[in-house]
Amino acid sequence: MNYIIFFISLIVVYLINSYFIKKNILPSFSGDKHQELATIKSIPLTGGLFLICGFFLIFFQPFLKYLIFLTLIFLIGLFSDFKILKSAKLRLLLQSIIILIFVISFDLKIIDTRIDILDQILSKKVVSYLFVSFCILIIVNGSNFLDGLNTLVVGYYLIVSLFIFQMELYRSIGLDSDVFLIWILFILVIYLLNFFNNLYLGDNGAYIFGFFYSFLLISIFNSNNTISPYFIILLLWYPGFENLFSILRKMNIKKKSPLLADPKHLHQLMFIYLNKNFLKKKINANLAISHIINSYNFLIIFFASKNPSDTDFQLMLIIFNIILYTSTYFILLKKLKKN
Repeated sequence: MNYIIFFISLIVVYLINSYFIKKNILPSFSGDKHQELATIKSIPLTGGLFLICGFFLIFFQPFLKYLIFLTLIFLIGLFSDFKILKSAKLRLLLQSIIILIFVISFDLKIIDTRIDILDQILSKKVVSYLFVSFCILIIVNGSNFLDGLNTLVVGYYLIVSLFIFQMELYRSIGLDSDVFLIWILFILVIYLLNFFNNLYLGDNGAYIFGFFYSFLLISIFNSNNTISPYFIILLLWYPGFENLFSILRKMNIKKKSPLLADPKHLHQLMFIYLNKNFLKKKINANLAISHIINSYNFLIIFFASKNPSDTDFQLMLIIFNIILYTSTYFILLKKLKKN
């Protein structure tokens, strides 16, 4: 029955996306500088629409209680893509309220950080709720910051999903293997549509990915005390650090609001450098950078998965990621300024 639902959902995805392309519904706004890295064609921002449909079809029974919050996060992204909700401050405020209510409603906490002082601080409910809400908010918006190249975001979360499946982490929260496998296949279809430039995630899709995988991995960790919390952090390190680094960069270096989008993220610098010096066709450089970054993240998560309970090892990998990210960023920035 699950696989019948999957194939029906594929047909629905294909038909809806084809209709959106034909009627030019929810098109990409390639006039924005941070959205010019693939094509000037008008591609529908339907990734989130399909994700929310897939979530309803695949996870309706086990995650029914979460659907209203996922839908609200999706709607914020959808209104942003329709240019109805233009204010970044208002979007952040709405996200914060929804996420905080979600965290409180389901008593979502991080039980053990392996740091005694931090655990004592987080033992206070108010502090714990605010901390978890902040973490989810960082991942949600970090995922959106990454959504500038085809397959970068969907490919990243596909990798995370594969390791959750391979390590059977989904079992700790009562999910069936067939259900989670169908979810992976569903993401794979969106990946392929994104790869062939038939759809973009849009804000609506990036928000859903960040929100869903944040609470999914927190729930997995709280139900499985054999893994280190820093393994969970490592699974989400890229969107998380992308957001935190972007905030610091905009505030301290550029003296601008961290809420404003710009074309200065690492993946964008890599794209510009590759496009200028090696691959002149935008879509080729676009996909090349996405696959380079995701291949790196695959290897890092692969090594991390070999010893997920070793906190020192996970911390070492996280620190290595941060050093490599920042050094690559400033080297590329310097090279591009010279040109």
